[in-house]
Amino acid sequence: MNEILNDYTAVEEMPVRWGDMDARGHVNNTLYLRYFESSRIALFRTLNLYEEPTEVRIGPILSFQSCSYKAPLTYPDTIYVGAKIEAIEGSKIIIKHSIVSKKRNRIVAEGEAHIIWYDYDNKKRANISDPLKQKLLKLQ
Repeated sequence: MNEILNDYTAVEEMPVRWGDMDARGHVNNTLYLRYFESSRIALFRTLNLYEEPTEVRIGPILSFQSCSYKAPLTYPDTIYVGAKIEAIEGSKIIIKHSIVSKKRNRIVAEGEAHIIWYDYDNKKRANISDPLKQKLLKLQ
């Protein structure tokens, strides 16, 4: 794992694939969001929050995401994608993401994801349970 991401709860190591690049010879911008998603799922697994989508009745749903590009990624490279809880606001969890390039040894992108707790049966926001909130607060 890259030491730049030492304070992240989950870090995924991934190769940059040839097919990730676009016609301009760098990783397509949309893939950064996919990389963030992979680290977010790793974070959920670390926290034992991941459930198969068909079994979830009340659980997380993405409501917002952003990405700030710092430097281009190119093949070949290995990246480290980190996710950590940044804040908890009511029924929303804010997750910070960073991508570090092994080749460049620096952050190449940063982003944020807002995850709300959602009642899939009743199609509305749900409260984050107190035990889960306490677990998440310990990670801030």
